[in-house]
This record gives sequence, C-alpha cells and structure tokens, in this order.
Amino acid sequence: MKKLLSFILFAICSGSSCAQKYDMSEQLINSAHLRSTYYTKDSVFDFGMKFDEFLMSTDRSVTVVVHSHGCGGVSPYDQLLKGFYTSIGYYFVMLDFHKRGDATASCLGSSYHGNPKTRFPARIRELVNHIQVLRANGFEKIFATGHSEGGAIVQFLQEGVDGVIIHASACVPLPPHVDNSQLKTLHLISDNDPEATHRGHKHTCSSRANYTAVTSKINSHSPLAEPIWREKIKEFMTSDK
Repeated sequence: MKKLLSFILFAICSGSSCAQKYDMSEQLINSAHLRSTYYTKDSVFDFGMKFDEFLMSTDRSVTVVVHSHGCGGVSPYDQLLKGFYTSIGYYFVMLDFHKRGDATASCLGSSYHGNPKTRFPARIRELVNHIQVLRANGFEKIFATGHSEGGAIVQFLQEGVDGVIIHASACVPLPPHVDNSQLKTLHLISDNDPEATHRGHKHTCSSRANYTAVTSKINSHSPLAEPIWREKIKEFMTSDK
C-alpha cells in the first residue's frame, strides 16, 4: 500500500472513491480518441471538433499536442493551455477522461481522494490510444502534455511521442518496469505551488535522463504562472535534441 501511495500527487486516498474501478475493455479504451475535442486555432469562437472532422481538415505535418487534464476534469487551466498551444501554431487535443461514463473527479479542492492503482492505468491507456491513432493517421510530430494529475499521467509514457511537458505536477516515483529515459521531458512547476507541495514529495525529477525542469517561486497552480515558461515551451518544442 505504501508503494501505491507514493504515486499520489496530493493527499491520501480515502472514502468509497478509493475502491472505484474503471472499465479496461479494449472496446472502451480504443474509442478514447472519439471522446476528445480537437482544436486547430486560437479563437474565442473555436469550440473544437470531433475526431473525424479533425482528420478531414488538418495538415499532417503540423505538431499535435495531446493534453491530459487534472483531477477535477477539464478546467480553465486546461483551456488556458489550449489557447497557448494553438496560438503558437499547434493542434491541441483535449482529452476528457470523465466522458467515459464511469469516471468522476478524483479531487475536491486541494483534497485528493482518487486511487492511482485503478485510475492511473486507465488514464495512461487512453492517452496511449490517442497517440497510436494519431500516428496511424499520419501525424508526424506529437507532444504529450498534462496539468496536475494529468502531469502525473504523462510521466508514465515510455515511447511514442516527441516530447513530454509536465505542467504543475510534482515528480511521480515510477515503478521499476517503467523506463522513460528515452523521452525528452520539460517540467514546469513552482516550489510554492499550493496544490503540489506535500511532505516528503519532490517537486522535480533531477535524476531522470533527457529531463529539464524550470521552476518558479510563484504561489500558483496555474500551468503558465511563470512568464518565462512560455518561451521555454517554445524552445523545447522546436529543439531536435
């Protein structure tokens, strides 16, 4: 149980939600990309599109950002990231784990009550589904991003993307079978993030390979709280290193 608790970003799992399990059938997992919203431009009136429309209206050479939301579901923080990434010319895929029907918010305010033993594998497999489908449909460059709990999810990726960007999520201890040393990773977090500061939990993952952290002192959980982070993201996504 202690090993499981080390995966939790916020607080100790408690209550009936700890027992929540998710449908892991191939049918549901392999349709995850159909539940997401796809964005191609930075516009107030851009409400996004479904997968089939996205395929018909896009240039396969444009970079795609596949984004995982936090524990409460798609929030203004995720919308902020959508606006940023599309404003610099990238397509943006907004995953919505709660649309699968058997998932609810795993947090209430700053109190986390999810069970990573069941929640994380389901979220990771749905993220991988998106990446595999995009690759199969000819998209050449894909980055995975995540905010808060979503930032934990993207840390478990082992291959399949050109880079990972962790927004406002502490470092998650990985089990021995997870080797993400080949993944280029950018980690953006504040040392004073009120929702990612917990006893005994490291903010950054300094020992990981191909890993860069850019920290801040701002008291905020916003994924773009530090102005310099925007430029660091642009540099990271255009670098071939």
